[in-house]
This record gives sequence, C-alpha cells and structure tokens, in this order.
Amino acid sequence: MNPNKTSKYISCLIAFALLLGAIAACKKNSSPASYNTNKAALTAAIDSLTTVYNSTVDGTKPGDYAVGARAALDSVINLATEVSNSTAYTQQEINNALNNLLAAGVTFSTQLIQQVSAVNLMGYWEFNGNTADSSGNGNNGVLQTGWVGTSAATAVDGGTLPVLVADRFGRPNMAYYFNNGATVKVLYNANLNPQTFTILLWCKADGTNANNYMFSLDRWLGYKFQLQGSNLPFLTVNTSTGDHDQDDGGPAVTAGIWTHVAVSFTPGTEKFYIQGKLVATETVTGTPLTVASTINLSIGNEMPKENYNLTNSADPNYFYGGDYFMGALDEVRFYNTVLTDAQVLSIYTDESTP
Repeated sequence: MNPNKTSKYISCLIAFALLLGAIAACKKNSSPASYNTNKAALTAAIDSLTTVYNSTVDGTKPGDYAVGARAALDSVINLATEVSNSTAYTQQEINNALNNLLAAGVTFSTQLIQQVSAVNLMGYWEFNGNTADSSGNGNNGVLQTGWVGTSAATAVDGGTLPVLVADRFGRPNMAYYFNNGATVKVLYNANLNPQTFTILLWCKADGTNANNYMFSLDRWLGYKFQLQGSNLPFLTVNTSTGDHDQDDGGPAVTAGIWTHVAVSFTPGTEKFYIQGKLVATETVTGTPLTVASTINLSIGNEMPKENYNLTNSADPNYFYGGDYFMGALDEVRFYNTVLTDAQVLSIYTDESTP
C-alpha cells in the first residue's frame, strides 16, 4: 500500500470505528456488569489495522515505518483480538480495547518515514568531500581560518581550515573537523534570514565547551545554534522584543559520539530535538530581525573573521574572544519553515543508515 494512502486509510478507519463505537455504546446495557456486548466496531478496527500492518514494513528510508513501530501495533492488535474473541469482557472493557487500538493506529501513522520536500530547503551542506550546497540555492560554503584568543587585544589568526574526516559511518572525507577558529563561510543570502526556520545537523563534540558555535548568522544580533555549558543544545534569536537565549532544558549531547541535533523557530515557539525526538518546547516572543547583508553566515564559528571589528568596542561586531566549534560536523540542513516532529524524525531516521 502506498505510504501516503496508508496514513489516510488509518485516519478514515479511526473515524469509522469511532462512529461504530458510538452506536455500540448506545446499544449497551446500562448494567455495569453486562456481557450482552456489541463488538462490531472493535472487529472492524482489528480487521482494518491488520490490513495496514500486513501492508507496511519497518525500515529507515522514506515510505518505511520506524523500526519497532509495527511490533508495537501488532502487540495492541493481538490484545484487542483476545478481547474480541472472548465472552468474558463487558461492553466497557470492549470499548476500552477499541480506544486503545485506535490510539495505537494514530501513533503508528506518525511513525511513517516521510520524504521531506526540498521546497523549503534553503541550504544543505552534505560535506561529502566539499562544502557545496546541495539544496540548489547556490549557498556554497568556503573554507577559511578564524580568529582565536580571549579578547581583541590577544586575537590572532588560528591558521586552521576545516579538515575532511570520516563521517558517522566511518566513510573517509565525508565530514569536516573544526577547531582553532576553522570556519565554513556562506555568503549572505536573504533566504538564510527568514522569519521561521529549522536547523538540523550531525555533531561530534570533542568535549564540553561553552559557546560551541555550530551554525550562526551574526551571532546574537541574528541567530545562532550552539552547544552551551554542559553540551546543551542552545538557540539565540534576536527578535523585535530583544534577544532570546534558550537551551533545551536538560538533555545533553554526549561528547565524542555522533549525535543528530535540530532546532526550529517560529514567532512564539522554539523546539529542540536530539536523535530525531522532541526534547523541549519553549515559548518565545517577537519576530526575528533582518541581519545586515554585509554579515555572512558561519558554520563552525560565530562569525567569519572579516566581519569582526578588532579595534572599536562600541561596534556591535566587536571581537570578545573566540567562540568556535571543537569537533566534527556533518549533514547540515537549513529550512525556511518549521518542520513537523514527524519530518524531523524522518530526516534523522533516513540519515541514520548509509
């Protein structure tokens, strides 16, 4: 069965089963211990979801269902079948089994691995041997060195470019390692400065470092996504109501292990994800401000070195010390829309296997 049709089929099934359930509830005896039961809705739901189960497969690619999803659905189908085949259950217990089965169907439908449309994909840096943008928008990256030091007075060029390394599957030259201010610079483009966005990437941090910048457009004057403090994913967005700094509230990225992290922003809401799963939803206010077109986007650093001011502390882009990523990055995506939880999970699951 076509995966999109499967999802629609489950929705229709649930609506139909709820109707039958309502009819069954009207017919049931008011006695709490009545065994004169109506199982039509439960039987219909079992048959329909069994058909869905038999027509789907577990896997990691678009069109598959997340590994374990079918087993979870099958377990609830079997329990419902046991209730349906027995005469020992009351109408209320049968209705409970139906509701549990319908809930399992809804959960299963969210586990479909989707082919996420590239319409809103503004930048996709796969790092497969180069810094080219695979989105088709021409936002290609350029390797460059960056400033290091604790202040403008001590700033020196780190003299280090991002270096190609093995990715999470051990494939050589398929990710970039960053340190000492190494930067992938992307020239400013208005499509990288939208009102809503989602950032997704794989990271392998060397350790626990404050201000481990992964993706930044004019740091706190625009937006920045980093690992902060105890390796907590952290997003800053400068909006019409001021700067909004927010971490994910607790779940941390483990140093030395490839981890998929994502964050989305729309006026009013930020969401954080680790390994494809939603870990925090935060409330924010205001609309993102537009960054000056002279400021370029930076991957692996807070800002490209040419955008800093090293002499005037009153300048908004004054250099206060090097804040750059220490570790490896890969598969960096930027969407000019908020992806759904299911879409984030789909991308993570798809990218979890070669």
